[in-house]
Amino acid sequence: MAISVDSVLQAIRGKSIHSMWAICSETSRSLAPDQSFELARRLLPNPDLHGAMAAALLAGHVSYLVPQALEFLRTEVARHPDVRVQDCLARGLDHYCLNRGYDQALVTLESWSKDPNDSVRRAVVEAPRIWTRRDYFKARPRVAIAFVASMKADGSGMVRFSVGRALAEMGEDFPDLLLAELKTWNLHLVPVRHTYTFASKNVHTSMGFVFPKSDS
Repeated sequence: MAISVDSVLQAIRGKSIHSMWAICSETSRSLAPDQSFELARRLLPNPDLHGAMAAALLAGHVSYLVPQALEFLRTEVARHPDVRVQDCLARGLDHYCLNRGYDQALVTLESWSKDPNDSVRRAVVEAPRIWTRRDYFKARPRVAIAFVASMKADGSGMVRFSVGRALAEMGEDFPDLLLAELKTWNLHLVPVRHTYTFASKNVHTSMGFVFPKSDS
């Protein structure tokens, strides 16, 4: 079945990312996985922003079947400067994780968390949110909190913001576990201190912490 770039763009313009995901998923299911990936490759360079968004969603939909599609997300889609495309990248990565199983996908997440591209590392944090609402991490909240917290000193403020927000969300479900984690942080370190301001949003008054003076 031939599906054109223009027909995809026409179908998704003006839609929310949630609706775009539904449209792109249905489109992908009507194609062979390799065809869906090829359509994603043709959409990415389109001057219409929706093209890059659809590319991320289509490639994400088949990423657990086509290894090149996962690499395409990491090395090509992640270079796009628009955060809306990066939000679609995270959605695509989450679909990969869901289909591989989070226990197996953790290896991929760990690899992506060390990528030099800030957008790749951000996608790691954004993909499974809310982490502890996913069945695998709901049963293993310590794993989720420890993994996300391991990125607390990331060199990118954008990534640290995502880390802090993700931890704050997990703290709503498991406040004691988050408190225990946050109490181990060295707030003299400026990047850690920055992440802490977001991570402690819902539990700060319970922690009894006083911010130490910054070392820089």
